[in-house]
Amino acid sequence: MADTIDTWLCIVAFYEASDHVIDGEAFQVIHGWHIDKLRFLGKLVDANKHQLPFRLMLRIYQRYEKKLRLHRAKGEWADAWDVAINPDNRQEGCCFHLIGCPIARHAKAHGCEHLLPYLCRTDHALAEVLHARLIRTQTEILGGDFCDYWYVGDESDAAKAFSDFGKI
Repeated sequence: MADTIDTWLCIVAFYEASDHVIDGEAFQVIHGWHIDKLRFLGKLVDANKHQLPFRLMLRIYQRYEKKLRLHRAKGEWADAWDVAINPDNRQEGCCFHLIGCPIARHAKAHGCEHLLPYLCRTDHALAEVLHARLIRTQTEILGGDFCDYWYVGDESDAAKAFSDFGKI
């Protein structure tokens, strides 16, 4: 989660330092260079054949949820994302919702909400490296109640059923 915030702050810093000339499109290009360095992973991991990426992702969010509960019990992490693991009872892939996006709050507070969809779209890039597809129907910055994530193999029936869905 901290990496996402760091990436967001990087986008805003480039935007501000360029006097608003470098925009989200430029960030997409820069992020693409980073993803290109990870393409070798796709030769090792194929989400259509292996559930490992989904199990790892699930484990990461389960650990995060546990840490969140512990910190919240101590009155800490009040501005962190809440997480709901598989609230849609999906039978394939990995599904979770992130609720209360601190990045969306920051973007709105600083007049940068037009840049945030570019950050949200980067979630799709790593999935593609692993031969997976992120199916997302809503994000908080675009008016949703939460950001939903459902990762499936890119050749799965779910991916085909949602093939017309944009990358939000």
